[in-house]
Amino acid sequence: MIRLYLIRHAAHEKVKGSRALTRRGRRCFRRAARAFANLEEPLDLICSSSKPHARQTAKLLARALERDDVVELHELSPRVPPASLLRALAEHAREGSGIALIGHRRQLRGLLAMLGLRDGELRLRKGSILRVDVDSVPRPRACVPRFRLHDSASEPEDAFLGLRRAS
Repeated sequence: MIRLYLIRHAAHEKVKGSRALTRRGRRCFRRAARAFANLEEPLDLICSSSKPHARQTAKLLARALERDDVVELHELSPRVPPASLLRALAEHAREGSGIALIGHRRQLRGLLAMLGLRDGELRLRKGSILRVDVDSVPRPRACVPRFRLHDSASEPEDAFLGLRRAS
């Protein structure tokens, strides 16, 4: 199994034509990132979209985990098909690895749909972290949602919905 941690970027606002995290967005995600670090989940790679607010979210996660490595993946951009993201992950993933994906609503919802989860089954709010286990990439056949961690909670909530067949 490969552990994917789907993380929607924290709350942001437009500042001088660019998007940046709000003070509240940074504060709330720092709380979620610390709670995630306390879980001591093994994480091999932190990947982020190239958008500034996603990169800032990734840096907050890396800091909470006492790491400084964040890989930018073009495939985490909102308009790139989820299948392309899975192909890109195949270069980095191996059995038992943990990969954090910091991205955008459209991309992460598309990925969840591709993994067999219906729209709305697992809400991914800004700044939340969702662990989903997949059997393989780039062509997962099965996925198991494990837990979801919100920026307002210090403990993860169970997200187990049973085994899902990926499409």
